[in-house]
Parts: sequence; C-alpha cells; structure tokens
Amino acid sequence: MDSLQETKKIAVSELCPNMILSKDAVSKSGVVILAKNTRLDNMNFKKLEKNKDITTVEIWIYSIDKRNKPFSDTNDITPEKEPEMSNPDIKKPEFKRFQENYDKKIDELKGCIDALKKGEETNQEELYGIVDSIMGTAKCSSELVQYINYLDNMDDCTYSHSINVAVLSHICATWMKLDKEDVEKAAVAGLLHDIGKASLNLTTDEILNEELLIDEKLVQFKKHPEIGYEMLLFQDFDDEIKQAVLSHHEKIDGSGYPKGLKDNEINIITKIVSVCNAYDNLVSIKKRCPFDIINDFESMNIGLLDTKILFQFTKNIAHTYISSYVQLSNNKTAQVVFINQNFLSRPIVAVLDGTVIDLAYDKSIKIIGMA
Repeated sequence: MDSLQETKKIAVSELCPNMILSKDAVSKSGVVILAKNTRLDNMNFKKLEKNKDITTVEIWIYSIDKRNKPFSDTNDITPEKEPEMSNPDIKKPEFKRFQENYDKKIDELKGCIDALKKGEETNQEELYGIVDSIMGTAKCSSELVQYINYLDNMDDCTYSHSINVAVLSHICATWMKLDKEDVEKAAVAGLLHDIGKASLNLTTDEILNEELLIDEKLVQFKKHPEIGYEMLLFQDFDDEIKQAVLSHHEKIDGSGYPKGLKDNEINIITKIVSVCNAYDNLVSIKKRCPFDIINDFESMNIGLLDTKILFQFTKNIAHTYISSYVQLSNNKTAQVVFINQNFLSRPIVAVLDGTVIDLAYDKSIKIIGMA
C-alpha cells in the first residue's frame, strides 16, 4: 500500500500536534466535529475532547511524529511554533482592515435577511453594496481568495458562507468575461442563495452537514431553495437572481433539486453560483485543503457542474494560490511558486530550506493544507 494512504486508529487522549485526520470525526448523533484532512492543533483538539462520545479517531500514518508529546501530557496546551513565513498576510494591517470590514458586512447582511423574512422591501443595490465594499478592501482577486481562507467565522458560518460565495461569484463572473450588470447579478445571487435556510427548523450543524441528514430532515433541508425563492418572489430583484436562489442545487445532468433541471434549463448566473457554492462549502465550512478541492474539481464534478465555468474557475482559483504557503505531507512548509497547467492541484513549490519540488512528478509528496 502507498505509505501516503496508510492510516491508524488512535485514542483521543494520545493525539499529538500536527497529526492529520484520515477520516471525518463524527459524533454519535452524526455531526461532523472535525473533517477529514484536518491538521490537529490546540483549538480543534479541544473540540474532540469536549465530545465525550468520540474516543478514537483515524490518522494518516505519514503525519505521526513520535517526537511530539500528546496534547493531554500538559495542562497548558500550546500549538507548535508557527513557521516564521507562514501566512504573512494575516499580520498585515491590510488584512486586519479587510477582516473588520468583513465583520461589519456580516451584520449588514443579517439585517437584510431579517427584513426579507418579514416581507419588508429590500434594495438590490444595497445588497450589491455589501459585496462591492468587500471587493474594495483588497488589491486583486488573489488577495481576496487568500484573505477568505484566513478567516474563522464559525459563529456566523451561514452568513460568512453567503458573503464568500458572493465574492467568489463576482470574481468568477469577471473571469467568465460577463458584463458589469451580470457580474453584479452574480454577486447578489451568491449573497442570497441560501436565504431559505434562515427559515429551516434545523440546527446549525444539521444545516452545514447535508450529507448526514435523512428522512424528514433531508426533505426539509431540500426545501430551502424554494423557501428562499418565495421570500424574493415579490421583491424588486432581477429574475435571474431569483432563479439562482431557486436552482443553485440543480445539476446539468438533471440529478439536482428541486426541479431536476438540465444543462440548458439553468441560467449562467445560477451555474456560477453553483460552482462557487460548492467550492466555498468545501474550503470554508468543511475546511478541506484548496488543492484537494481543485483536484476534485478537475475530475469528480465533470457532468454535474457546468464544464466551461468549472474549467475557468478551477484554472483561475489555482493561480490565486501562487505565493501562498502550504503544508506538505513530509511535514515541511513550502511556498507555491508555479502552477502546472496540466496538473493544477500539484504545483511547483519551494520548501523553506531552499529545495524546489515539482509535485506533478514527485508523487510521493502532496499538499495537505495551507500553512
């Protein structure tokens, strides 16, 4: 067996810093506490420790370093020292300004959604202003994508996910060379795509883990596009925005919901939001490595999401990670220096010790997370 694929079951009490989950850590009630490929640190170890029904987890063997002491060996658990060059943008005043503005816009979005729930008139331009303000706090799309990755808004994950999808939809529509009006429609559609969830009688964990829902709860969850559409029905929004709220879970092969629409029955604004929703759900909510998602997008989503949009999004999103710092499966930190056009998920990286590795050719190493 490939050593990168070997796993080991370990007691929670014996977990050490930097071990990586090879399988979702799931509570008895079916809630994903930590997702597969999560690198353990002080914060997420405490999440496991709080859930007394999780006593063991599965770990990738390559991530086990016997020199590390278990978290439980000390009362003062501190994460391993962060590499000096890791996520340098987080320390910059530009990122702090972005984060402050982002938090303000979450509050504005909450107010707008509360108004929509009450049937009060809401201005489309006001909603676009939320997205436009965030777009204006970064120099370029690459910076925005990286900033979004640095955020941790678990308390407001539904709203932060909506803002992230709006920003990504704005960027994707620009990559698709849509005109200004359609770019704005894509942004507002991304902002509103999940508003129906605000009226569901489900917990936050249930809303964020659709794959764990069964029977009546799954039926209820799948009503959120129609609930959202009804909330907008008599609002003065462009019809393509309303259709995106209704149809963002449709698939081009007809396997989606609520209507089972096929390719040419789905408008381009909806298709853009669908791609961006899928991406942010994995990177921001499931906390998966962006390069794992890029790999999935290159293969698994073909036939489900619009091929042309998926290709443009995947190619461009990969390039936004040039200069980003990543964690490799050999426990080294590296910087992405070049994206391989034929292997977008396996770029050329420069390790901090000066070694340069082309991951398209060295298959024994892979990117397992952002540093």
